[in-house]
Amino acid sequence: MSTRAVTLHGRIMLRAEIELLTGLHIGGAAGGLEIGGLDKPVIRNPRTNQPYIPGSSLKGKLRSLMEKVYGAPQTFKINEGVYIHVPTNEDEYHNFYQIAGVFGTLPNHKDLTISVPTRLIMRDVPLTAKSESELRQLRTDLPYTEIKWEAAIDRVTSAATPRQIERVPAGAVFGPAEAVYSLYVGNGETLADVINLFGSLYEAFTYLEDDYLGGMGSRGNGQVRLRNIQIFARRLQAGQYDELTLVMEAPTLPELKRDELLTKLRQHFAAA
Repeated sequence: MSTRAVTLHGRIMLRAEIELLTGLHIGGAAGGLEIGGLDKPVIRNPRTNQPYIPGSSLKGKLRSLMEKVYGAPQTFKINEGVYIHVPTNEDEYHNFYQIAGVFGTLPNHKDLTISVPTRLIMRDVPLTAKSESELRQLRTDLPYTEIKWEAAIDRVTSAATPRQIERVPAGAVFGPAEAVYSLYVGNGETLADVINLFGSLYEAFTYLEDDYLGGMGSRGNGQVRLRNIQIFARRLQAGQYDELTLVMEAPTLPELKRDELLTKLRQHFAAA
């Protein structure tokens, strides 16, 4: 039986730095329309002119990877030729709970009656102060970035069409990245069920490290690694937040043990 009522029990926060193992291109406004301009500029903060990683890019990539891993049917049209998975009925919701439970559902989408808000917020991620200083002193091709030249080659004539792609160089570090996971409980779930779902977010980040972030990943861009990972938790009781508590930390994602983390999170919230 479905319900539209959910209760917020607290939040889990994952904070980490994102290290670029290869150059990163996340596209920005088309400044390249100018004569001699870039074909593909990166997105920048208009106040600081520094490149950043949009939270929407991270969240969309994590969702896309989970949908591919679990073979979720692409049921909702976002744009021409662009679809994502949104459950259309209760069976789909339960079959792909590790996706819909984290990223939410659309009320009354086809035959679905279960309404779940997105539990995941991904913040925009700036360059770390250290990387900002290093890139500024390097005097790269453009402020904080490099220009990568590529060429499309005609298979018959071998004629080449060059193009310019702006990238944040390998070795740069963005941070802190912050994922905020809200413990909304409803639809017959228990608090432990929703805490266990946080394991799906951990899982998605492991797929990201084997894949890429941003554009043109099949041509070498966007390999990233999480480092200096910290997991915090904060309980919410009777309208009052507890203090933010560090539950677990690890230098890298493989060193952050999923089962141990989930056990510690369940213990933390059970102690309320």
